Amino acid sequence: MSNPHRGITIPVAPERLSSKATGIERVSGVVGSLALILCVAGFFGNRPAFFQSYLFAFIYWAGFSLGGLGVLLMHHTVGGRWGVTIRRLLEAQMRTLPLIAVLLLPILFFGLAQIYPWARPDEVAREPILQHKQGYLNVPFFIARAVVYFVIWLFWGLRVCKMADRQDETGDPSLVNRMRAFSAPGVLVFVLTATFAYIDWVLSSDTQFFSTIYGAMLLIGDVLQTFALAIIVLVLVSGKDGFQGRVNSKVLHDLGNLMFAFVIFWTYLSASQLIIVWPANLPQELQWYQVRVHLFWKYVTLAIALSMFVLPFLLLLSQGRKRNPVRLMRVAIFILCARVIDLFWIVEPTFRRNGFALYWTDFAAFIGIGGLWIYVYIGQLRRRPLLPLQDARIAPAIPEAVV
Repeated sequence: MSNPHRGITIPVAPERLSSKATGIERVSGVVGSLALILCVAGFFGNRPAFFQSYLFAFIYWAGFSLGGLGVLLMHHTVGGRWGVTIRRLLEAQMRTLPLIAVLLLPILFFGLAQIYPWARPDEVAREPILQHKQGYLNVPFFIARAVVYFVIWLFWGLRVCKMADRQDETGDPSLVNRMRAFSAPGVLVFVLTATFAYIDWVLSSDTQFFSTIYGAMLLIGDVLQTFALAIIVLVLVSGKDGFQGRVNSKVLHDLGNLMFAFVIFWTYLSASQLIIVWPANLPQELQWYQVRVHLFWKYVTLAIALSMFVLPFLLLLSQGRKRNPVRLMRVAIFILCARVIDLFWIVEPTFRRNGFALYWTDFAAFIGIGGLWIYVYIGQLRRRPLLPLQDARIAPAIPEAVV
C-alpha cells in the first residue's frame, strides 16, 4: 500500500491476536460452560423462569452474530475504509452463527410451550386470536422458518467470506465488485429474514401486541452493538502503533460517526413505534407499554431513554471524542451495557407482569451464553489475520498511531 508521507509501499502485515487473547478465550469457554451447567438446575427447578432468562440472553448474544453479518454485507455494498478496517472482526462475528443455531435448539425442543402461548394447545383453544394466527404460529412452521433463516444467513455470510479469503490469497481486484454485487441483494434478504426472525423469537411471545417496526428496531439495535463491539476490539488489538497507523483518527472518526448515526436511527424507530401505538389507544397494543411503565419498570424505561439515546447522543457530538481511541471505546462499552438493559426491558416484562423481577437464572444464562459466544468469537478471530492483506481500500500506513 502506498504511503503518502514517505512515498514507499508498506504491505499490510499479517497481524494476529496476541497470546493474551488465547487466555481470554479459554477463561470465557470455562466460565460459560460452568454457567450453563448451573442453568441445568434452573431448567429442572423452574422451567418457565429458566426459559425467560435464556431467551433474553440468547437474543442479546445472537445480536452480535446477526449484526456482524448485516454490517459486513452493508460494507461490501457501500465500500469505505472503515469497513475494510473492521472486516475481520465482522467476519468473526458472522462465523459464530452456527453456535447461535445450536443455542436455539433448547428453545425449539424444550422451551416453546414455556415461552409462547401459541405453542400451548389448551390456551389456543381458549383464545380466538391465537386460533386466527395458528396458520403462521404453529410449532412445525416455526421450526422450519428458523432453519430457513440460518441457511440463508450462512449462505450469504460464508460465501462473501470465501471471496474475501480468495482476495487475501490472490489480490484479484475484480473480487471487490463481485463481493459488492453479491452483497447488495443480500442486505435486503438479510433485513427481511432477520425482521421475521425477531417477530418469531420475541414478538410472538406476546400475541396481543402488533408492530411493524418491532423487528427493525431490534435489528438496528444489533447493528449499533456491533459497531460498539468492533470499536472496542479494534482499539484493543491494534496496539500502540495502530497497525502501522492504519487504525488512525480518521478511521475511528468514521466508526464513531456510524455509531452516532445508529444511535439516532434506533431512537427514531423506538419513538416511532411509541408515537403510533400510544395515540391509537388500542387496548391490545397499549398493554405492551403499560406493563413497561408499571411500578419499577418505569425507572428502567427512564434508564433506557438516558443510556441508549441522551447520553450517547451528547457524548458522540464531540469530534475530539470520536477521534480519541480510549474515549471512544468508553462510549462503546457504555452502549453495550445500555443494550443489555434495553433488551431486558423488551423481553422480560411480557412474562413478569406483576412488576420488575430478577432471577438468578438471568445472570447464569447471560454469562453462560456470553462465555461460549466470546470463546467462539475469539477462536474465529484468532484463525485469520486481523486486517485484509490485499484490499486496495485499506488505509495507507502513516506515522500516526492510535495512542
